[in-house]
Amino acid sequence: MREQPKGDALLATARQILRDDVLPALPADRKYALLMVMNAMSIAERQLRNGDAPEVQELAELRELLDDSKASPAEGNRQLARLLRAGAGDPGAPQRAALFAHLRAAGRRRLAESNPKVLPGEPR
Repeated sequence: MREQPKGDALLATARQILRDDVLPALPADRKYALLMVMNAMSIAERQLRNGDAPEVQELAELRELLDDSKASPAEGNRQLARLLRAGAGDPGAPQRAALFAHLRAAGRRRLAESNPKVLPGEPR
């Protein structure tokens, strides 16, 4: 059993200290670097909180969409790209709606970890 607090809470605490205590004391030309570090910490915090669930869900959706139960994430995305280049996402294509639904869901999950502020209704 892991000690408490867990990694996501530790990152949140460290980020808060950096924001409240360190950032104001830095010269203006050094603040951008710290803001980038703090952003990376936020992404890592969300990834720790979410675990593997977003990747597992994306792979399951991709395998179902491609009708390929053994596709790896990389191979599944290559197959998806080939389908799109071949016109499967063009207007009138039979798979268009399913392809776009998958791409929207995968993009939303990625944004929820990398930049949730751009998504309405997502926690900040």
